[in-house]
Amino acid sequence: MSSYDRGRRGPRSFGPAAGLALLAAFYLSGCTVQPVYGSRPDGGSVGQALRAVQIDSVDSRVAQEVRNKLVFYMTGGAGEVSDPQYRLKLRVASSQTALGISRTGSAPVYSVTVTASYALTRIGSEDILVRETARGTASYDRSNQNYANIRAKLDAENRAAAAAADEIRIRLAAATAAGF
Repeated sequence: MSSYDRGRRGPRSFGPAAGLALLAAFYLSGCTVQPVYGSRPDGGSVGQALRAVQIDSVDSRVAQEVRNKLVFYMTGGAGEVSDPQYRLKLRVASSQTALGISRTGSAPVYSVTVTASYALTRIGSEDILVRETARGTASYDRSNQNYANIRAKLDAENRAAAAAADEIRIRLAAATAAGF
């Protein structure tokens, strides 16, 4: 008898782990995982629903950056919606935080956070379909040149706004796929 054969008694048995795996597979078979950009339960597509969202006007530069990115992401660059079915209200705020202190007492690295609260409603109704908050962050380095600092902050705000807009698009696509 070899060392490999020790402890084996006839045909190989899988034991309780195999039964547990089989039970888990049975429960997961009822899962309804589907592609986000596939067809919706009502027969439409997520892309069509996203192209039917009218995004309200905003009042600040960073908010406009979020809005512009959303319009591009949701319409594929086609611009404003001609026959909207949904309305998206945006409220955007931006903040800046110093991330470290140097020996001279200045903060060489800053982080910009863009927070976008949004609510999606059906046009002609005040019922809120989706209400959430998305955040985007980006960091930038400061130097002793004023113009470079201003430009670096603007670039960081733009990157953070794009991240927040992308998060909003993904969340709206997931809600649309579920057929809100």
